[in-house]
Amino acid sequence: MATLETFRYHVADDPEAGTAARAPGSFAAESTDSADSVESAGPSFTSDEAAARYYLDELLQRDDRPAMRAVVEPERPERVPGLVVENERDLRPLGTHQVRFTQTHRHIPVFGAAAVVELTSDRELVSVTAELDEVTGVDAVESLSRADALERVGKYTNTALPPETGVGGRLMFYKDEYEGSWHLAWFFPALPTEPPSADTDTDAGMGASDGHGLGRRPVPPSYNFLVDAHSGEILFAYSATPTILPTPARCTGVDENEDRQTFLGRLVSAGGTSVLLDDPLRSVRTYDLKFTDIDTNPPVPNSPVGASTSDYGTTNRAAVSAHLNAGRVQDFYKSVLQRDGIDDKGMALISLVNTTAASMETPPALLNAFWWQGRMWYGQIMRNGRLVSLSRYLDIIAHELTHGVIDTTSDLVYATQSGALNESFADIFGVIISNWYTAPDRADVRTWSWDIGPGLRPDGRPLRDFADPTKLGHPAHMRDFKRLRPGEQPNSRNDNGWVHFNSNIHNKAVHHLLTMTSDGSTMFTVEDVAILMYLGMTRLTPLATFAAALAAVVDVARTYFGGDPQRDAKIAAIRQAYQLVGIA
Repeated sequence: MATLETFRYHVADDPEAGTAARAPGSFAAESTDSADSVESAGPSFTSDEAAARYYLDELLQRDDRPAMRAVVEPERPERVPGLVVENERDLRPLGTHQVRFTQTHRHIPVFGAAAVVELTSDRELVSVTAELDEVTGVDAVESLSRADALERVGKYTNTALPPETGVGGRLMFYKDEYEGSWHLAWFFPALPTEPPSADTDTDAGMGASDGHGLGRRPVPPSYNFLVDAHSGEILFAYSATPTILPTPARCTGVDENEDRQTFLGRLVSAGGTSVLLDDPLRSVRTYDLKFTDIDTNPPVPNSPVGASTSDYGTTNRAAVSAHLNAGRVQDFYKSVLQRDGIDDKGMALISLVNTTAASMETPPALLNAFWWQGRMWYGQIMRNGRLVSLSRYLDIIAHELTHGVIDTTSDLVYATQSGALNESFADIFGVIISNWYTAPDRADVRTWSWDIGPGLRPDGRPLRDFADPTKLGHPAHMRDFKRLRPGEQPNSRNDNGWVHFNSNIHNKAVHHLLTMTSDGSTMFTVEDVAILMYLGMTRLTPLATFAAALAAVVDVARTYFGGDPQRDAKIAAIRQAYQLVGIA
């Protein structure tokens, strides 16, 4: 298959560097235009973006591939004019800073093409990860209007799409991964429809039974579409569906597991006793939909779940579980990964319990919990004569909230191999965060539970088995990776290119990493693996593969274990964990 061209650099692989980071002056000595390089070096950088552009320009000019030369454009005076800054963030566990760029050609974005540059606090270079390419053989002026392209999607999906649904449509260049041909395309984000399913699909239904496992989500379909701006052909489609604080009040209540828990809420008024499930320290708020049908697009209630005193007792186990578990996920991302909330900008984490959807399941039951519209929604199932909320499952909650983290970092395209990575990283943090709080000994993985969604299949089995995916008929090696047929679009019938099915391969690699031993002791602490996975995921580009994930994790390890005498052995162990499942 034809893919974008890959460029990777890490200071640990550079014989010219010799230290943990490469200073700009080292490039100046090599440059054919030394005056320009010296002028741009060192303290003269006025921003992280300027430093990142300088390093990218210097490195890519040394690469003769047309894909890299197209980004540099040596005939223009700007540094890497083919790249536009998308965002910047601090990688706090490493003490470094990341600048993410997207590629453009003739000021039009290139779908999936990106570059990620890691810098020290002194703006010296640590690493570069990029997927770039040269756009060729395509007219950059569209023949098909945005409205006509939206109409083509409507005909393709047999859906009446109002004109306003296409207002976010924009032009992009798209490379067909099978033929390698370039297209100018209209990109429509989050259209309320999905690709049609082929009745002849020999694997019909597999996505539902072996994928998410909780059935279809009770939300309207939402897919991103790319439509050829000349021919009107549907090129690709994939799912779009992851101030001064008031004084907190210490609350108690019984959760869905019948355990009495302690958590934070907020007093309704100073000196009163009434409280709300509104944790001002963690920005966690929990609301009760009271079995309102989500198909009606209900608004968030006016107020979080309240109680007349700080003891919720057994009056709302679903809300207590959701509030407690959302706070646990926030705490883990904050304390272990040093991330400020799901979006790393302190967004409020809103949970809504007692959700129903008559179009999916007869109320009041709803076998689903999901991240949608920047919120967590919880259904419930009948257990032992009473409704039990899925908010009891910390692993499912951490999984779903991690989709939100992915959405605001690497934004992995939710289809085929990048979609499988999207699901795998969500599983990884579902398992780690759940055991962090519930395992007999969080530091000893021998005491962990490796089931994801225990008991949630109709036959009582878990949704996935992190330790042994084959127990549930899932693959644990690349030889069993399931691919779409050429020309087959990702859709709900094939689980968006078997994302849940194939995710188990990467899951198994990480299980190897968590359990790998040397001289009777585990090679990596739980914190080590969490940081490697999190920071590895954040530096991936949207169309990343399993092999790209391995390369990203290794790059993180080179910095993270930089002063560790066992650094090389640990990097070799990471490679071995992935090689055991056929990823190299």
